Amino acid sequence: MNDEVLSLAKYLASSRAGYALSEMNLYLSEKYEEKELYEILKPHFYDLDIFCGADYKCTKLVKRPLPADETVIRELDKLLKKPKLPARIESLIESYIERSCGKNWHTGRTAELIRENIVKQKEEYWKRKGISKYPKIRIISYLLYHFPVYFCQFQFLLLELLEKGLLTNKMSFLDAGSGPGTISLSLMDFLHRLLGVYSKKGFDVKLNIRIDSVEQAQENINCYKELASSYLSGLSASALENANITIEEPVHAPLETVQAPEADFIILSNVLAEMSPTPRERADVVERLASRSKNPTIIIIEPAERETSTALRITQHALTRKGFAIYSPCTFIWGVGCTGEDCWSFLELGNIQIPSFMEKIARAEESYRYINTDMKFSSVILRKDGLAKHAYRAKGKFVRLANLKKHVEKRVNVVASVMSGNLGDEKTFVFKICDSTASIPCYAVLPSYHISEGNKRLFEAGYGDIVEIYGTLVRENKALNSYNLLITRNTIVKPV
Repeated sequence: MNDEVLSLAKYLASSRAGYALSEMNLYLSEKYEEKELYEILKPHFYDLDIFCGADYKCTKLVKRPLPADETVIRELDKLLKKPKLPARIESLIESYIERSCGKNWHTGRTAELIRENIVKQKEEYWKRKGISKYPKIRIISYLLYHFPVYFCQFQFLLLELLEKGLLTNKMSFLDAGSGPGTISLSLMDFLHRLLGVYSKKGFDVKLNIRIDSVEQAQENINCYKELASSYLSGLSASALENANITIEEPVHAPLETVQAPEADFIILSNVLAEMSPTPRERADVVERLASRSKNPTIIIIEPAERETSTALRITQHALTRKGFAIYSPCTFIWGVGCTGEDCWSFLELGNIQIPSFMEKIARAEESYRYINTDMKFSSVILRKDGLAKHAYRAKGKFVRLANLKKHVEKRVNVVASVMSGNLGDEKTFVFKICDSTASIPCYAVLPSYHISEGNKRLFEAGYGDIVEIYGTLVRENKALNSYNLLITRNTIVKPV
């Protein structure tokens, strides 16, 4: 009988702008309560292109970019400026840990085992082996140590996508290598916050969201399902009245062989580096994951550690040779791409507030070993339609970074993307820069005593933002095989 309901819903969705679920009883051979019809159709709202609210009235959803005016972005940015786990998420994690390990999980032998596993996880990660197999205690260690930072940092990338008009009112997401659900939970929390901002600003926005996931470890899938369902069931009716969120059954399979569902967004968060294939071969895995999707936005996130970060750049450039285009953070300022063979660049967003459960497990000698609050990561966003965050192209008045050797100890004009936060200290500010032409690392160096009105806008440049630099002195650092561009008080820096 559900087939009859679904068939009728498809017809009504294609022929009307809106209808009440109660109207369906006029055409059905068996009568249903509105709540029953809602539950039958709920898994199909996304494919039907309809939004059904708590009043059991359904309207056709026209796909369009989410509002992202300055007031919305500013409000969300303010919410994310002091990053921390939301109280509900923190409570969910701690409750899961208590159910798994008992109420006194942070004391005695249980706490010792968890701490040992946290240390072991980190050691195995640097050895590049064994990290994809999480027995129960290792999931707990992951939730305590890695989850909070990964959860918080992903929301900054979502904010960037919102600001640039890439988020819409109808979206499908694939959480690839989902683990216990870090990215899916982060996404749902972000959308919850966003709807709260819309409500506050008077925007009437309805969301239709589908979340798919792929995970190899059954223990992670069990945790994912429990946390995700607990999160959704714990939301108030008012929080859900403007969002239809469908969480599909996780696909239990390795990423290398899975037949992944179609998705608008494919996220691989701290996954690729765990794989045995080489960085170039990992591009084949990503290509395969995206093969069923028309024009997906692919988001890859990895730790900022040098080996992992440089491996990510090799993977991303292998993907460009397969027809993907880099949306961010890289911009091919001169219209030519680099090889990415030895590129170490990352974004640093500061520290998150220590969750209470992390504080509990860190009540031991060498407590720093169990504290992880630093949001520092490498990432790339790719698309197939060639869309880029910055469409800027340089003209002849600038020197390419690949040609700096000809201009050592001379003053030149350059244009480049800022690819790091401050790598120096408060006396000497150092920023990695790139224009996609250089094979040798280049840095903009600004001593504090040279800061002036003309050059201080260098500090305003975000990760991947482009700046024009006029009158910088080229110096070669032979010891480190790099070039330093000295920013003096007479140097002019103009953000593009």
